[in-house]
Amino acid sequence: MVVKLSKVLRRLLRKHENFSALRDELSFIEDYLSIEVIRFGDKLRFEKDVADDTLDMLVPSMLLQPLVENSIKHGLSNKVEGGTIRIHCRRSESRLHLLVEDDGVGIPEAKLATLLDRGIGVSNVNERLKVLFGNAYRMWIDSQPGKGTRIQIEVPELQSTLAAVS
Repeated sequence: MVVKLSKVLRRLLRKHENFSALRDELSFIEDYLSIEVIRFGDKLRFEKDVADDTLDMLVPSMLLQPLVENSIKHGLSNKVEGGTIRIHCRRSESRLHLLVEDDGVGIPEAKLATLLDRGIGVSNVNERLKVLFGNAYRMWIDSQPGKGTRIQIEVPELQSTLAAVS
């Protein structure tokens, strides 16, 4: 537990990095979730479906964590039986497709319309993507109250040679 917490804190302190390999982002998510599992026990489940050819692709640092945190805080923590967070990563036509979904309580339609522009977690991710990619990215949210939420992101493929950008 202490080792996982140390890894998470170390990662949070590396604010100077603009990009990191998807593999590193997913490793961070696993460390973060192992801490959350201490709070929620077996009520919190995690699944990932990640294509091998995406693992070395570059993504904005700390891209997934705010989305996973929101899934827990707003989607699963109020659900008595808990739930599952799933992350899917695919590559298609020089683009990276990311999906973070949960089977939580869902988001009311009125709130859904403002999520990309207000709040902290989701809007922060959206703004960072806008700064980094301009019009070359897409981010959208689908949710059904009582069934869960899906946040999808599509960004241009960044070559691993850009690792020096950070």
